[in-house]
Amino acid sequence: MLFDPDAAPSAPAWPPEEIELLDAAAQAGASDLPEGTLDLLDSVVDRLCRDYPTVAPAALSDRARAHLAYVLRLVDGRTTLHEHRELLVRAGWLSILLACTLFDAGEPTGAEAVRRTARRLGEQAGHGEIIGWSWEIAAWFALVERRYDEAVALAEAGARHAGMTSAAVQLTLQAGRGYARMGDDRALEALRAGRKILNRLPRPDHPEHHFVFDPGKYEFHCSMIYTMLGRDEAAEEHAAEVIAQCRRPDGTVRWPMRYAMANLDLGLVATRRGKLDCAVRHGRAALEPVRRSGDLLPRAGELCGRLKESYPRERLVAEFAEQLREEHRRPQPPDGLVQP
Repeated sequence: MLFDPDAAPSAPAWPPEEIELLDAAAQAGASDLPEGTLDLLDSVVDRLCRDYPTVAPAALSDRARAHLAYVLRLVDGRTTLHEHRELLVRAGWLSILLACTLFDAGEPTGAEAVRRTARRLGEQAGHGEIIGWSWEIAAWFALVERRYDEAVALAEAGARHAGMTSAAVQLTLQAGRGYARMGDDRALEALRAGRKILNRLPRPDHPEHHFVFDPGKYEFHCSMIYTMLGRDEAAEEHAAEVIAQCRRPDGTVRWPMRYAMANLDLGLVATRRGKLDCAVRHGRAALEPVRRSGDLLPRAGELCGRLKESYPRERLVAEFAEQLREEHRRPQPPDGLVQP
């Protein structure tokens, strides 16, 4: 008997849900992202983060915001699953940087909104270090706003996400600053713990990168923590080391924000030792760099308050207080390099 095609069983129909799965699998491998885009974005993010110490926060905010908007548009486009995750990571780093520059520029509300965005991006990408930095920035905000117990809690919560990274060192030392502000010697334990983590990290090729922890930054935190604890001899030693590291051979300042904060530490130590001229000199030196972090003026105000308590009728103190009032009225530089 010849084969009867009409009698042959028909092929089984594909269930619609299986067709949808196959289509989704095909789409997962399709992409409109131009070749080399991720590498180019890496270079951009790296450059922006390395510009943080010396570029005016308003200018850096504008650049970071523009690149973030571009990356988020790419996230909404057609990409592979791998590309989608990598774009989220780059958007996360840009958001972390933008949160810092906005806070430095005097925009705390915007900074907090972007910080929350960074955490969500880190969570979506499964990137523990970005999540950790989002907690670290929250701890920094709390320290500046004198919510010290909250700063400790935020830093310790972030450390659970950060792994063995630069964020882990920074989170540990931010907790130390919070403890020191409360007069708690657990700040010293935080210094030791931070040192142990730092010793396990490779030495950075570009220590100016804001999210890379270098040994000089550890000295910077030691200076602050010892100053806050009232351990003046140790504070003076570390602050002097920070200032020495900040000075280039030609006398210009490599790390203007570290330089300023170390001078404030020395000013507070000098105030406690009854050295008025020295204290005011360091206070004025702290106000020299134009590139400033969001916590510079609050800490300068702390020094001014201590000087007023100790020397209520001294002309030098009144002059420093007036200089500080002028600094509060002075706008941030809008753009460009602010410190060679």
